[in-house]
Amino acid sequence: MVRTMMMRWVVSLTLGLALLLVGVQGAAAAPDLSGSWIMLQIYPRIAELPVVGESRQTSFVVQRVDIQQEGLSLIMTDQYCFTVIEESSPLASTEIPEAFMSSLIPGQRVATLEDQDGTIAFEQPRYTEIRGATLTEPETEDLPTEPEDPRVIDQDGDGFPGMTVNVNIFGLFQAQIYVVQRVQYALSGTVLSGDRIEGLIQWQDEQNTLAATSPLLLAAAESAQDPDPTQHRFVMLRAQEEWTCEWLMESWQQVFGLAPVEEED
Repeated sequence: MVRTMMMRWVVSLTLGLALLLVGVQGAAAAPDLSGSWIMLQIYPRIAELPVVGESRQTSFVVQRVDIQQEGLSLIMTDQYCFTVIEESSPLASTEIPEAFMSSLIPGQRVATLEDQDGTIAFEQPRYTEIRGATLTEPETEDLPTEPEDPRVIDQDGDGFPGMTVNVNIFGLFQAQIYVVQRVQYALSGTVLSGDRIEGLIQWQDEQNTLAATSPLLLAAAESAQDPDPTQHRFVMLRAQEEWTCEWLMESWQQVFGLAPVEEED
């Protein structure tokens, strides 16, 4: 009886040590990702714009990310740099002002790493950000529709309600729309090395126009995400010392490998 109990104890201890060793090895397989990173998010959509009609819009969002790592858990703190919106239609263009971007103070995001047969998976659950308003229930509460709504704030500090976006119509005149937004996204990717993470984005967003300098822009714009999920991507690169937001504004396409290839004569 005693011998049997001793054997069970030894087996249990051995299994426990083996599981602990596997856990330690799994944690050790993940590289140290702590430090400063640059992140590019790509959001393609097809929009039906007032007056202009259908246009394919692709938003490229660049931000700096500080990562703190504890084992297989990551805490990420962001600083937005800029957003560039490419339009397929020559009749309209959208510009996100610097004041808009600098007024954004996103909350911390949390991600986890997991060893999947030698590949380190990167998973960030849905993150929600409200712009131009304060909501009691950020994920579910309806966005304001009127500038007089007490939940609306002048977040970018330009004296107008919500957030100001510049819109150029027909290349002839520039107007402004004042909006509130809800942005939600989740990331699912792979740690390719200690200096690069990339993967896909699942996202949704909402925008209400509170007011505009041109009545043409008060009509609601309808849009749908590009149906190809592989086009909704993110890339994270470990930052180099010179990669400030100002420097990236001029060089982000080269840094992320999106610059057009110049043909030789």
